Amino acid sequence: MAGFLLPGLPASVLQSWLFSLNYIRNLCAHHSRLWNRELAIRPFVPDAKNSPEWHQPATPDNRRVFAVLTLLRSLLKKIAPSSHWPDRVRALLKAYPDVPLNLMGFPAGWETSPVWTEKTK
Repeated sequence: MAGFLLPGLPASVLQSWLFSLNYIRNLCAHHSRLWNRELAIRPFVPDAKNSPEWHQPATPDNRRVFAVLTLLRSLLKKIAPSSHWPDRVRALLKAYPDVPLNLMGFPAGWETSPVWTEKTK
């Protein structure tokens, strides 16, 4: 399944993503704080050799929610290429400019990351 969904993505990485998404879902379902939380169940970040787009402009900190948002973006590019979810994320962040993005793990220049800017192939 991993090869079909995201070529070059090892099954162990996809499995870690699914565990992380389950963890995030449970946090949200129980009204837990998420925005600046250090994640107890962390997604693996794909390696730079097979997924260099994940490491530009910086490698996401897998202890923070930005890594989860980035993995969601990566999955949605393949399974729902016409999704407007990335635009909604950007609009939400723009609506709350006082929220410190660095506490969520957003690196400087995250908007230029190929994961967030490349169109679906």
